[in-house]
Amino acid sequence: MADADQYTPVPLRQLAPLVAALIVKESLSGLDISGANVGDISIVDYTKTVNDAVAQALDAADAAAKTSEGVSQSVGAAVNASDSAQAVVAGAADMFAQSNALASMIVNNPEKFTNLGGWDASQNKPALTSSVGTEGDFYTVSVAGNTSLDGVTEWDLLDGVWFHNGVWNKLERAGYPSVAQSFQGLSGIIADQIILNSRTDKALSIRDILGNILYCIDQLGNIQTAGKSLLLGSTMFDCDAPTTWLFRQRDAQNNIAWGVRADGSPAFPAGAARADLGPVSVTIDAYPDGIRVKDPKGFVLLDTSGYWVAGNVGFSDDEIQQRDRLQLAQSAATMAADGNLKNAGPVWGYSFSLATGQSEMMGYVAIPALSTIQPLDNITFGLDPRGAKFGNDTNAWLPQGGDPSPKPLVAVNVNQDTYEIMDIATPVIYKPATVDVTVPQAMYIQISTTDTSIDFTTNFIVGQDIQCSGFTGAAAANNQTGGLWYSNYIKITALTAQSITGYCDGVWYKWNAVAVSGATGVHITPLRITRDFGEQQSISALNYFRQLQLNYHQMQMADTTRQLALVSTCVSGMPLWNLSKGNDQNVYERNPQVTQIVVDQAKANGKTAGMFLIEFCQGGSETTTNYDTYGALLEAYFADIKADCMAITGQTAEPFIEIVPISGMNMPFIGYNDICRAQVDYAFRTPGAYVATVGYPAIDYGGHYSSNGERYVGAMRAKVRHRVINQRLNWKPLIMETAEIKGQDVLIGCHVPYPPMVAVETWRGQEQIMESDKGFGAYDSVTGATIPVTAAEIVGATQIKLTLGQQPANPIWITYGDANHNGTGNIYDSDPATSSDVYEWWEGSGAPYSENLPDLIGKNYPLPNPMINYGLLVQI
Repeated sequence: MADADQYTPVPLRQLAPLVAALIVKESLSGLDISGANVGDISIVDYTKTVNDAVAQALDAADAAAKTSEGVSQSVGAAVNASDSAQAVVAGAADMFAQSNALASMIVNNPEKFTNLGGWDASQNKPALTSSVGTEGDFYTVSVAGNTSLDGVTEWDLLDGVWFHNGVWNKLERAGYPSVAQSFQGLSGIIADQIILNSRTDKALSIRDILGNILYCIDQLGNIQTAGKSLLLGSTMFDCDAPTTWLFRQRDAQNNIAWGVRADGSPAFPAGAARADLGPVSVTIDAYPDGIRVKDPKGFVLLDTSGYWVAGNVGFSDDEIQQRDRLQLAQSAATMAADGNLKNAGPVWGYSFSLATGQSEMMGYVAIPALSTIQPLDNITFGLDPRGAKFGNDTNAWLPQGGDPSPKPLVAVNVNQDTYEIMDIATPVIYKPATVDVTVPQAMYIQISTTDTSIDFTTNFIVGQDIQCSGFTGAAAANNQTGGLWYSNYIKITALTAQSITGYCDGVWYKWNAVAVSGATGVHITPLRITRDFGEQQSISALNYFRQLQLNYHQMQMADTTRQLALVSTCVSGMPLWNLSKGNDQNVYERNPQVTQIVVDQAKANGKTAGMFLIEFCQGGSETTTNYDTYGALLEAYFADIKADCMAITGQTAEPFIEIVPISGMNMPFIGYNDICRAQVDYAFRTPGAYVATVGYPAIDYGGHYSSNGERYVGAMRAKVRHRVINQRLNWKPLIMETAEIKGQDVLIGCHVPYPPMVAVETWRGQEQIMESDKGFGAYDSVTGATIPVTAAEIVGATQIKLTLGQQPANPIWITYGDANHNGTGNIYDSDPATSSDVYEWWEGSGAPYSENLPDLIGKNYPLPNPMINYGLLVQI
């Protein structure tokens, strides 16, 4: 041998007798083996032979070790020492050929030898009992200990525990062969004619006896195998069909999942439902035969069957789920983005908000005013943010009460004829002992009493509206009720101390009184909600916004050095053209006029002033204005206000614009939600403008909100205002974003701020309703014909599916909350927010009995976000 690299490896088979000899030598130590034989040799002679063989082997090993230290000087000596060791081991192998287990050697009886695993001698696990066991049971000590077992109390690691002849025997270190920590070969290890080595350029290789590589890992970790398949769990990767497949993947049932054909093309067998190939997916449909190619949003790019393109079927669950996941991600990304960082925040000594629009914004018929105490430090200039006179006339904006100095911001009741503040704080309730009702003529009623303690003239006057409660039986028709309107009420035409005569007036219809004699338990109170001005949503909005602002900045007390103020230039019943600069009575000029008053008051009190917000709610009077015309007017209106008012304040940062799009029963019939769409689209394209909410969820009196309804809308606005202005986070309301038609189905994708969407009952007038179509409408864009919506269902966190009564022939408009639905709908998100204000009602305040709702009184208003009224043009 020329060098050590050419040494012949010692097979493991040749090392086995030496290992066995060592075991026998150690295991016989301390045992009483007199009289025992191994084959024909006495155990004593046998032991001497073993000892001699072991000694020779160890001597040879020592010689090999010493020689290897100088292997560079004497390689030949190392070879000789290795040969000698192999010769000794080979000799020992002959003597041990008939012995295959230590137990059989000791007892000269190859009976049962059953290996049962490890035994914890410290805790006796598994539990062994002296003299109890099965012949041949064998354990290896895994934890040393002192458990007493048939007289043995000392057990070392890897001792054998063997049950024989009715007792447990200790075989010292009998477990060593099975737990050897490592074997080292000079050039490899041979086991059953398989060679394991790393003597090549491979990090590890396994070869057969002829040297052929079966498996190897190179220095970079790459795996090479001579086989044709690789099994990973239940999945087989193989290339054993080269005429068909270069490569393929099979499952445990041998079904091919996918592969690469011999020509290099990817292959998805007929059993595969879909192939996703980068930006498109290819789907095979069993019925009808054909394929579809879709983009990542699920839109069909190619349809060989013609089935889907023809639009004769609806949306599959898979398509809906795919779009829902995509829309959820888009909505989450929208809500997680930063908001507007440039527009003005409330940073001045007097930071004021300017409320603009028409009656929906100014508290018309919202009687009684509820926010009569300022909870923080918000102010206005004079006694009412609306000013002294706010009709469609040439009056300038002047402070209510004449004094423009800052006053606490509170809501007041104002007579619509004189614009004077009305004091209606004291409840008015008549409770006659008995009441008689007669019907002088159709639609009229006369209420009289013999109770002389009653004098109706002390609080009632001719022309006033009143309401009754407490009638029973058939006469219950005389009570004020809810329904679509605040019916029924009585307008007084004649009055005495114990008698009232009037006609029974509904808003759109009349009702007939029911005669009754001696009725008891009847209450008669004013009904003040048919006229005049009261609670303004902008007051509750600013109060709640201020509370959120202080909480956000971790301020317990109000900061009077920087106060928030509210002023209003709203005018009831005004189209936007009339409110715009240079038109009608030029009521527009009240905007710069009130701005000048704020600035003058700030200077007088040593403060700065600036406009941080323009509030806007208008549109109920736009009966003929279309989308394009209104959109242009809105652009000009806000541009004029910002330019004129910022010139007065001297600020450079523009105020935010908060829009509450028109909704509810004041929704115009023009176009397809034209006014609302124009308002929403303006907000979406204009930096600093945003849509806070819509008002249709509020309890209302037709086109106007109740006092509680005003405060609800204000709280909704404050919640969003806090997010946009205080937190500077992005905001987009719950709204339809996409729509697609397939056959008679329309799938609508919605931006949802707080998923999932839910369908709940909505207030419409004085009742809660659930529309069968949830508020959605469909219209032929060419003919204008209504297409029935036979079903509307939420089919995902962001998806709504409409079923139409017929398949459209032309592109269609899909609307939500249009005038044909009284401007309402039933779709909300799952925002858990609530207001700081609570629902209030007390008898005799002027509010209708239909709002006496015990389940609501004293509780905060829930503030989930309603879907915004809107419209989408959908192609077919």
